[in-house]
Amino acid sequence: MRVSILAAATAALAAAPACAAEHVVLMENIAYAPTELRAKVGDTIRFVNADGTNHAVFVATRGHGVDLGMQKPKAETVLTLGKEGRFEVECVNHPNMRLVVVVTK
Repeated sequence: MRVSILAAATAALAAAPACAAEHVVLMENIAYAPTELRAKVGDTIRFVNADGTNHAVFVATRGHGVDLGMQKPKAETVLTLGKEGRFEVECVNHPNMRLVVVVTK
C-alpha cells in the first residue's frame, strides 16, 4: 500500500505544471527595460512605472490584444500570459517605447 501511495504522489507531482515565474519590466527614462522578454504560458509580467511621467501599457498584436490602461508614476500593473506567441507592448503616450514578448509553453 505504501508503494502505491508513493507512486501516486510521484505521478501527481510529475503531472503538475511548473511554477509560474514573474518578470519585472521597468518603465524608466521613457523606455521599457528590458526591451525583449522570453516567458512561458502562465508567467506574469509586472510593469513598474519608475518614471516621473504617466505611461500606458497597450498590446495591439492580433490575438494578444490587451489595454492595461494608464499607469501613474510608481504604479504597478500585472499581466498574466495566457497563450503562446509573440507580441509587442507599446506605450500609447510614447510611440518609441516598445517591448517584444515571446511566450512559449
